[in-house]
Amino acid sequence: MQRLNSITLGILLTCSMPFCVQAQQEVTQESDAQEQSENNEKVATESGLEVISVTATKRKTKLMETPVAISALSEEVLRQNGVNNIKDIADLVPGLDISTATDQSAPVISMRGVRSTNITELGDPAVGIHLDGVYSPRMQGALALMYDVSRIEALRGPQGTLFGRNSTVGSINVISAKPEFGEVFGRVSTELGRFNARSVEGFVNIPVNSEFAIRFSGKGLKRDSYLEGYWDPNQYDLRRLSDDVINAEVIAEDAYSGVGSTITQLDNWWIDGAGTDPERQRIRALTPADEGDFYNNANEYSYRISALWEPLDSNFSNHTVFQQYINDSGNNVDLVNCEKLAGRSAEYGGDCSTFLPSDNTYQAVVNVPGELNLDITYLRNTFNYTFDNDMSLVWLVGYEDMERSSAQDSEVSLDPWDGATYFLDGTGAESYSTEVQLQSNDYGDLVWIAGLNYFHEQTTTYGYYDNPMDDKSFWDQPDRSTDAYALFGQATYNITPKLHLTMGYRFSDETKEDKGGRTYRCSNADGCAPGWLNRTALNDLPVDYFEDPSIYASYFANDNKGSWTRNDFRVGLDYDLTDATMVYSYVASGFKAGGIGDVYEVVNDRTGDTTRFETQFDPEEVLTWEVGAKSSLLDNSLNVQAVFFYTDYTDMQYASVGSIGNVERLSPVEGEDGSPILDENGDPILDYQNQPVIAYYTQNVPGSTIKGIEFEFDWKPYENGRINGYVTWTDATITEDWITKWDYDPEYLFDLSYEESVDPTNTVLTTNLKGNNLAMTPEYTANLSYTHTINLDAYGYLHGWFNVSWKDESYSTIWNVDKHLDDMDFAIPDEAVAYMDDSRDAFAVVNASLKYEPQNQNWFAEIFINNATDEIVQYWNNTTKGFAKGSFGMPRYYGIRAGFTF
Repeated sequence: MQRLNSITLGILLTCSMPFCVQAQQEVTQESDAQEQSENNEKVATESGLEVISVTATKRKTKLMETPVAISALSEEVLRQNGVNNIKDIADLVPGLDISTATDQSAPVISMRGVRSTNITELGDPAVGIHLDGVYSPRMQGALALMYDVSRIEALRGPQGTLFGRNSTVGSINVISAKPEFGEVFGRVSTELGRFNARSVEGFVNIPVNSEFAIRFSGKGLKRDSYLEGYWDPNQYDLRRLSDDVINAEVIAEDAYSGVGSTITQLDNWWIDGAGTDPERQRIRALTPADEGDFYNNANEYSYRISALWEPLDSNFSNHTVFQQYINDSGNNVDLVNCEKLAGRSAEYGGDCSTFLPSDNTYQAVVNVPGELNLDITYLRNTFNYTFDNDMSLVWLVGYEDMERSSAQDSEVSLDPWDGATYFLDGTGAESYSTEVQLQSNDYGDLVWIAGLNYFHEQTTTYGYYDNPMDDKSFWDQPDRSTDAYALFGQATYNITPKLHLTMGYRFSDETKEDKGGRTYRCSNADGCAPGWLNRTALNDLPVDYFEDPSIYASYFANDNKGSWTRNDFRVGLDYDLTDATMVYSYVASGFKAGGIGDVYEVVNDRTGDTTRFETQFDPEEVLTWEVGAKSSLLDNSLNVQAVFFYTDYTDMQYASVGSIGNVERLSPVEGEDGSPILDENGDPILDYQNQPVIAYYTQNVPGSTIKGIEFEFDWKPYENGRINGYVTWTDATITEDWITKWDYDPEYLFDLSYEESVDPTNTVLTTNLKGNNLAMTPEYTANLSYTHTINLDAYGYLHGWFNVSWKDESYSTIWNVDKHLDDMDFAIPDEAVAYMDDSRDAFAVVNASLKYEPQNQNWFAEIFINNATDEIVQYWNNTTKGFAKGSFGMPRYYGIRAGFTF
């Protein structure tokens, strides 16, 4: 009922206003002055570039006259580059990198060396995402399909004064196309591509009368998985596999027979004694998966209703957007970087062909079908009112409701210890925000904006991690909330006609609270789980058996609260050297609130005593100095932007899975090979042992320095040609001592047991990461696009486009493993470390297309190719036990597009 009410409310708000009253009025054209203004801004001359307007300062300004490092991407650029969602713009903006954390099905955005690795409900992004100027708090919300977009504005540098929370290194604003007055028009286009990909998108613009217009738009995308997928009946939990998979061909009667291709076939220490059913204790063949519903497929659609009301005899306008996005796909899964492991000897773990069916990065062996159900409703409203004295009032209101559920295989057959993560129905986030601005006009010597902002979010997490052989942790977090208030102002004063001073200030007050949260525990020791090696009993249980927290033996409370306040500022000068060239400089601060973290209360199995662990973390603080120049040259046929920035970053938040303490647990005694020691009955020998308390928690990196140069250009050397791109240099380094526990695959690198590798008191793992480079930050990057149009006269136009994006070598994590070969006592030689460290080689991605349009340009047909060289690009690193794994970009993708306008 709540979902129905929100949809109904959105449609009513979108289509209300004057519709019922004035639906029969005659459609008229906009005024000549407005039409001329639009032509000046959007239409390029034969020799010059179009003038692009942006809203980086929360008012409309020209891109080349705005003293901020900003990239503006038009819908044509997005369509040309095959952009489907926010992840696909990573190569189009200097200093931007976007990866995917598969466990939360969320993008991780890095800008100028800074990213947030905590993409759970406890974390916040470092790059703010705004939709039509309204803040979108959950990174999953940024996955919404991109279509019918006016432009994307990517601002670099702290945006704390105007955009506020969680914009410490930048902000991305996705601006949807507004309804237009005048006439009915629209567009429909479709795409067919590799991996059985097919998509369709379109819009129709309907001016109801001279004051009210509606725009309907939508997009649907389906694509098979691009993975070589297999179902594995040799893993511990078989409850989600079909009978055909479970009863696949027997290839060996027992483990360690040397038959098979995966670890669960070749090296499974438990399978011979796991349960009472002999049929389940044999090694069986893998079953190929259907690409249509396997991991890394796509099944998404979205629609948007947008309404614009501008009464001719009034001085206000109102723009309302209602949007819904549905993703019903097979989720994402971590993959092994087979390219990096190629050539590694069997002594150090071998290459992919020794533990997977083939030597192919794009493959996965699982026993848990992937599932992602993401349903997001957005409602945004912008009200503008101009007073008689030309002062304006702007009122922004935003609402976002996200519901999600998912299932993901965790160990992907790389470990006999089975595991999976599930988020159940009821998981989601609901937020609303409102902002009121007062703005001066643009004509005096003092131009200013002042405002108030309020944001509220409530998240709900309902799910569990399942180790089928023992521990399960169930999360019931019904009310984790954030309340944020802000007061801000910014003004620009013309000291002289050419010299301008900008000053800004923002006060922020933020509170986060967890009320009624519980973490439930289930294990073999407390009788909730079936018991060690009792595989048959486990697989007789229903699939949803552990989804009921009432069966769990114990729980602990997560109630927690934290508050933070902050004063941020901006001071800048810009000077017009000529009518076409400006230079600017500013100093600005930024702020990202701290976090309450999770609370853990763990029970000592031997004594019954309870120990409480809290994982709060401090706010991030940033101070940036930037100096830049913008110029339009050669009769406005060449735009260049150059900027140098220097950033001092304090207490950067870094999240990872690790140990926060120890507790005595009744657990199996392990032998030297890490497998449990069995008694004469085939059961594990149990004893009270000191075990780690594992948590996903956030640390603060004491201090980092980031500096760089960004150069962008856009050149129209002749009427039918265009060249644009960028070049960057970035140095992002931890500059203060950061003494922490080494958590990059310590089992493999130090030849430790699991317990030793996660022990926070293990001094062997103590390290100082000062001098390390920040993750996903190449020293040099470059992007170059070239477009050429051939005029075929009466036969139309042929548009050729070529793009290459190059990124220098970098690190995929903050650990920089190869920098610690001398100060850490790794148990494997240096040459073996290179096969699984976090270094990422330089790479180039090539895209191209060829498009035909007739003279009237009312339809088009296009062939395209993305990642033409089939580059394997790793974006997220989750290495364990010598396997370099994580998330990767798509392999080579090609197809055709066609569409028509009306």
